[in-house]
Amino acid sequence: MDSKKRRLDESSSSESHPSKSLKKPPINNVLITDIPTTPHYTISYMHKQTITHATSSPRHGYVLTASTDGIVKFWKRTATAAPTIAKSNVSGQGGGIGGADKERTTARCLEFVKSYNSHSGPVVALTSSQPNGESAASVGYDGVVKFYDVATFDVSGMIRVSTNTYKLGGEAVLMEKEDLYLLVSTRALSREEAKRERDDNDEEETTGPLPDVRKKKVNGAGAGSILLFSGTNLSSEPIRIISYHASPITALAYNAVGQWVVSADVSGVLEVFNVDNIASSSSSSSSSDNGPLPYQSKLDTDLYTCMKKKTYAIDIASTSTHFAAYCSDRKIRLFSYKNCKLICIYDERLKVYDNLLSTKSSAMGIDAIEYGKRAAMEREMEDAHLLSGGLTTNPSTKQSFCAVTPNSEGSYHQSLHMTFDNTGKYLLIPTIVGVKVIDITSHKVVATIGKSDASSLRFLYLCLCPGDAKINQQMQLARLGGSSAAITHGGSDEPNDSLLVALAYGKRRFYAFSHHDPLANRENEEQAVLARDVLNEAPDASDLLQASHLGQNDNPDAHVNLTTATKAILRTTHGDISIKLFPKETPKTIQNFIGHAQSGYYDNVIFHRIIPGFMVQTGDPLGDGTGGESIWGGEFEDEIRRELRHDRPFTVSMANAGPNTNGSQFFITTVPTPWLDNKHTVFGRVTGGMEVVLAIEGVKTDDLDRPLSEVKILSVDVS
Repeated sequence: MDSKKRRLDESSSSESHPSKSLKKPPINNVLITDIPTTPHYTISYMHKQTITHATSSPRHGYVLTASTDGIVKFWKRTATAAPTIAKSNVSGQGGGIGGADKERTTARCLEFVKSYNSHSGPVVALTSSQPNGESAASVGYDGVVKFYDVATFDVSGMIRVSTNTYKLGGEAVLMEKEDLYLLVSTRALSREEAKRERDDNDEEETTGPLPDVRKKKVNGAGAGSILLFSGTNLSSEPIRIISYHASPITALAYNAVGQWVVSADVSGVLEVFNVDNIASSSSSSSSSDNGPLPYQSKLDTDLYTCMKKKTYAIDIASTSTHFAAYCSDRKIRLFSYKNCKLICIYDERLKVYDNLLSTKSSAMGIDAIEYGKRAAMEREMEDAHLLSGGLTTNPSTKQSFCAVTPNSEGSYHQSLHMTFDNTGKYLLIPTIVGVKVIDITSHKVVATIGKSDASSLRFLYLCLCPGDAKINQQMQLARLGGSSAAITHGGSDEPNDSLLVALAYGKRRFYAFSHHDPLANRENEEQAVLARDVLNEAPDASDLLQASHLGQNDNPDAHVNLTTATKAILRTTHGDISIKLFPKETPKTIQNFIGHAQSGYYDNVIFHRIIPGFMVQTGDPLGDGTGGESIWGGEFEDEIRRELRHDRPFTVSMANAGPNTNGSQFFITTVPTPWLDNKHTVFGRVTGGMEVVLAIEGVKTDDLDRPLSEVKILSVDVS
C-alpha cells in the first residue's frame, strides 16, 4: 500500500467526534441530516419468518422486505415525525405489543400495502432497479424470479428456470436501461448436491473425490457464472452468460452512472466490467467488448488486493465514484473507480475491539460483560456462515460449497449488507456497536446509529431510504382525524423524512430508524418501547415476554402464556449448550422455563449435582438441591408425554421430589435413562454443545455428587 492509502482502526474511529473530525462542520452537518442517527429505532414490523432482505424505491416511496418463507411484502412510506394527536383521534389500530395506545407517541413511518407468496422456499435475493426504483425483482431458492411494478405494487412477470440447469445464487442487480435487465449469480453446490452430481456421473468412480465446484459446470452455466435475464420478454433462458469468474460469486454491485458492474468471487478476485452494450452480445467474451472500463490495465489496479490477502468480498456497496467491499477477514476496503485504486481499510475484526476494551473501555461505552455477550453473538454468526458469504471451503482442496440449504435455520439465510447515503459521501456499516456512519473523505466515524439498541440487536442488513419520500398527505389526514391541525411537524428547520431500514441477526422484524427518537422522553419510556414494536403478525415468545416484563408495573399479577419458544441456549462457564424445546407437548413446563430464563432466575445458578454416566443437574438458586420454585410460586404438575422419553443421551428433563412437584430444577442426561420414563417431564433435547455437557460431567465431585469446582449458568437465551 502506498503512502496515500490510509487504514482506519477502531480506536481512532470510535473516539472521533463529528465536530473534531470534519474540517467544515456546517457543510457536513447539512449533508448528514439525510441520515437518521438516533440511538434507538423508531418502529419495527414483522414477518412470519426470519427477514433476509430489504430494498427501497426512491422514486415511489416504497420499501420491500422478504423472508425465509418466500414472502415478499410492500410497505408505503408515511410521515417519519411523531405527530401531535388528540387522544380522541386515536383508534389504536396497528398498536404495539401492549394493545391500543392511549396516545400515539411513535411515528408509523411505514404502512403495510401488500404481501405476495412469491416463492416456495427462501428468498435468496431481492433488488430494486437502478437508478430510479421503477421495478423490483426477487429470486428464490426454487429457481423462480418474480418481477414487480413498484408503482402499482403488482407482479409484472415471472421467470421459472430449471434448477437442474441453473442454480440461482444470492447476488443480483436490476438495471433500468432501454429494457429491464437482471443480473443474477449462480451459486456453489452444496456437499449433498456435489455428491449426487458425482454419483450420477457414470464416467466417474463412485469412490472418487467430490467434484471441484470452482471449475465444474452446473449443467449449462459455470459455478462462477453471472446470468443476464430480460425483464421484458421473460425468457427462462438467459440472454447472456458472463463467465469472468472461475469460482462461486460472493458479491455484486452496480454503478448506474458509469454502467459498471463490480463482482467478486470466493477466490478473492474482483472484476469491474461495463454493461453499456451488454444486451448486444449473445455470449460471454472479454470485458473489452462491453465498453470502456475505469482502468487501462487490471495490473495497474488494486483489484487483486483481496486475493493477495487471502480474503474475499462478501458484500459490495457502490456509488458513482467509489465502491466498498466488506471482506471475509472483517475488513472493509474502500476503492475509487478512478483506476480502481484502494483508498482506505476500515478494520472491524474482534481483535480491534478486544484491544480497545482493554485499553480504552470508555470509547465503546460498554463494559466487559456486555462486550462478551456481543462477541458471543459474533461467533454464533460465524457458525451460521454469515460472515463467509454462506460458503464453506475445504482447506486442503480449496473447493467451496454452499453451506445453506432450503431447510437451514432462518439466520443461515441472512447476509450482511452495507450502503452509501445518496450523496456518496458517507458509508453505513453494520457493526458490533451499531451502525457506523463513516465520512469517506476524512475516514472518521461521524455517528453511530442504534447504539442503544445494539445490546439486544445485531444489525446486519441496511437499506437507506433518502428524504422527500412521496407521502399521501390526504391519507395521513384521514388517518389522523381529518384535520390538518392533527399534523404538526414543527417548521422548515425540522429534519427531513429520510429512513433507515435495518435487519437484525435471527429476527423476523425489521427496524426503521428516523430522525425521531421515541425514547427521548424518559417519562413514558416503557410505553414507548411497547408502542414501537408493532404486532402485525402472530407474536412469538420473545414478543410476549417483552410485553409481560415491561407491563409488570401496570399489572403485576398478569401472566402471559409463554409457550411458543422452540430454542434455548444455556451460556455456562464451560461453554454454550443449545436446547430444542417442546412447547406444544409441554406448554406449562416451557412457560415456567422461559419465565425463569427471561427474568434472570437461572443467572449464576450452579450445577449442584453431577453424576458421571448419568446426568448433570442445575436450576436451584440455593445451590444445594433443596430450593427453587415455579414462576407461579410453589410447584406445578407433570406433563408426561409418551413420545418424549428418556431413550437417548442429552435429554433435558424436570427434576422433582415425586409426582407433580416440579419447580425450577432440571437435569441433562448423558446416557439413555429409561427408568425415568413416566416419572419426569421431558421438555427438551440438547442439539449443540454436547461436548460442554460432557465436560461438566467430567468435573470432579465429592461423595455427595457435589462438584469440587464451581460450574455456573451465566445466562439463558430463548427464541
